[in-house]
Amino acid sequence: MTAGEIIRIMSERIFRAMKFDKSVYNEVKDDPGATTQSVLMPFIIEVVLLVIGAIAVLPLWFIYGPWTIGGTPIQIATGILIFIVTSIFFVFVPFIIWVFVLFLMGKFVGSKDIQGIQVLRVTGFAFSHAFLYVLLFIAIVYTAIGGGGVAVAVIAVGGGIVIGLLLFISNVLSFREVTDVTTGVSILANIFAFIVFGLIFAGVAVGFGLALAGLVGVLFP
Repeated sequence: MTAGEIIRIMSERIFRAMKFDKSVYNEVKDDPGATTQSVLMPFIIEVVLLVIGAIAVLPLWFIYGPWTIGGTPIQIATGILIFIVTSIFFVFVPFIIWVFVLFLMGKFVGSKDIQGIQVLRVTGFAFSHAFLYVLLFIAIVYTAIGGGGVAVAVIAVGGGIVIGLLLFISNVLSFREVTDVTTGVSILANIFAFIVFGLIFAGVAVGFGLALAGLVGVLFP
C-alpha cells in the first residue's frame, strides 16, 4: 500500500468518524494497519494545530512587529527542544493513559474478549473532532485582534464545550463498538474513565512539571 493510499484511507476514516459513522470503529478495530494510523492521530492533530495556529498568528506579527528572542544559542536550542518535548508529552502521554484506562474500563464492564490494541485503534479515530480546535483557535485570535474581550470568552468557552461534547460522543460510540456494551453503559464507563484519567494524568503532569522546572532552573539560572 502506497503512502498516498494510506493518507486517503486515513482521511476517509477521520471524516467518517467526525460524522459519527460507527461502522468506522468496527472497521479499524480488526485492521492491523489502523494501529499506526491511530498512534499517529495525536501527532497529526498537534501538527495541524501548530501549523494552522502559527498562520493565524501571523497578523499579530505584522501588527505588533517582530519579537526578539534572548539567550545564548544553546539556551535557545534547548528552549525549542523543551517546547517540542513538552508538546509531545501533553499530547501523546494523555492519549496512552486514556487508552489504558478505557481498556481497564472495558474489562470492568464485562467485556472479557476486549484487546488493548483494539481499544488503541478505535480511540485514535474517536479524537477526530479535535481538528476542530483549529477553527476555535483562529476565531479567538482574530477576535482578540479586534479587541472583543467578551466575544473571546464566549468563543473559547462555548466552542470548547461543543468540541468537548463531540469528542465525548465519539468516545462513547467507539467504546460501545469495541466492547459490545449498551450506550448507557458506555456513557457511564466514559464518565468514570475520565475521572480516573484525570487523577492519573494529574500525578504524571506534576512529576513532569517538577522535572522540567528543575531542568529550566539549571539551564536558565
